[in-house]
Amino acid sequence: MHVVIVGTTDIHGWFDGHRGAGPRFGGVALLASYVDALRVQNDNHVLLVDSGDLFQGTLESNFFEGEPVIKAYNLLGYAASAVGNHEFDYGPVGPTSIARAGDDPLGALKKNAAMASFPFLAANMTEKATGATPAWARPYTMVEVAGARIGIIGLSTPDTPNVTIGANVRTLSFGDPVPATVAAAAALRRQGADAVIVIAHIGGKCADVADVHDVASCGAEEEVMRYLDRLPPHTIDAFFAGHTHQQMRHFIHDVPVLQGRAYGEEFSTLDLWITPRQGVDPSRTTIRPLTMICEQVWSGTERCKTPGPAGASLVPRTFLARAIAPDAKLAEGMKPYVDRVAAKRAESVGATAAAPFTRRFDGESTLGDLLADLMRRTFETDAAIINSGGIRSDLRAGNLVYADVFETSPFDNYPAIVRMTGAQIREVLRLTTLNGERGIMQVSGLRYTVDAAKDAGKPAAERDRIVSVTLADGSPLDPSKLYRVVMPDFLALGGDGFDSVTSTIPADRIEILPSRTLHDVFAEMLRTLPQPLTPKLDGRLTVLNH
Repeated sequence: MHVVIVGTTDIHGWFDGHRGAGPRFGGVALLASYVDALRVQNDNHVLLVDSGDLFQGTLESNFFEGEPVIKAYNLLGYAASAVGNHEFDYGPVGPTSIARAGDDPLGALKKNAAMASFPFLAANMTEKATGATPAWARPYTMVEVAGARIGIIGLSTPDTPNVTIGANVRTLSFGDPVPATVAAAAALRRQGADAVIVIAHIGGKCADVADVHDVASCGAEEEVMRYLDRLPPHTIDAFFAGHTHQQMRHFIHDVPVLQGRAYGEEFSTLDLWITPRQGVDPSRTTIRPLTMICEQVWSGTERCKTPGPAGASLVPRTFLARAIAPDAKLAEGMKPYVDRVAAKRAESVGATAAAPFTRRFDGESTLGDLLADLMRRTFETDAAIINSGGIRSDLRAGNLVYADVFETSPFDNYPAIVRMTGAQIREVLRLTTLNGERGIMQVSGLRYTVDAAKDAGKPAAERDRIVSVTLADGSPLDPSKLYRVVMPDFLALGGDGFDSVTSTIPADRIEILPSRTLHDVFAEMLRTLPQPLTPKLDGRLTVLNH
């Protein structure tokens, strides 16, 4: 039997796709057209799966706490989704993202799981109190396609407590994914699975995805690579990755590994040939090229992001000899959610950017400088720190509207003012530069230098890649003096590796200001800066040997 498996990951609420100066791309209505083409060509022998982070990233998704994404996935016919770290971000049902007395910190996620016609999977996620998988999730599921029984195992990154709001997952453990996979795969084989695949919010990064057998460009220290190095041979038949927002399309230890770009930009496709009761024929397994979700494409290509190749024009997209157009049923189902927030999206913030402000995960960025400076100015603190991973999109040039600002900082994070010693400031910067997995900190009021090659031979926890840390004027940071530092409450509550420092700070030195989210602060305060806003870097963060 020939089965086609389609994988998506890290949609982050972009169910309505991307619209801007260039051609439209992404979105569930366009994805449906591609999936329909595959179903027609393959006698409906198509399995649709997702590797997690369905929610958190757009105004439409966040306003409705993920509900439109679930409804869209139900209509598309997903078989399963892995549990991503951002699935926990909404916390209890209602406007607050952190549970107060009597609130269920998993309330919004439980509501979404109950609404879904597909299961949320995470074999390595258990309740601390019982050691069992939570009732709203499963470790694995079994589906039948074309007469073949396919087992699907879900995995969450063990780093989940550090990359979501930690208070929301205190009752849960995220264990080693390797033994969890081995146990789940064995259970599925006993139950008659002809093939076993993994959908995981665990990923990697490969710079070159042209040759499926050439892994030279794949980061050897990426989480999925370490996982596959330890996984016994022949445990699984395929792995659909996520979390890192990067591309993978390779055979690694003979396992096909697939990961498309985030935000609904791409999907991945795998062809398996399965004989019931005999299993997968690996000699026929095929990883198709990653497919960008476009309504139009640049002539001579299958891509649609701006700018296009020199001399190319936009032409209608065809896929498997079918015209691609938004699915009317999906578009109609999503329209009420889009309409409800349209006015807020278009609301002017009274500021103009002379040029785009761009983000960067591994170094100083113009957008990081802008947001950190805005935080420090608004709250009149000595310093500001913001995590690069919390800056989710560039800020376009032109007259800015609320949606532009929201999408740079979509999380419902609140400002927190933490009184920290100079030694504690240096330590959080050290902790967050150990290996670069979570991104470097953007700062205001500080200057620091990192040597990415320093202590390369030491275990990550023992590395100290900080060369120097000073105040903005170059004066020394006093190790024992208390400084007022504003940061997202996500960091103050221990996220992104801050926990070993902030957990030792007395509660009366941590003040969370819950009246306005950070994206609302940014939207309200950008107009107070000199206009137009002009991007610039001033060397407050230097990364050596990168």
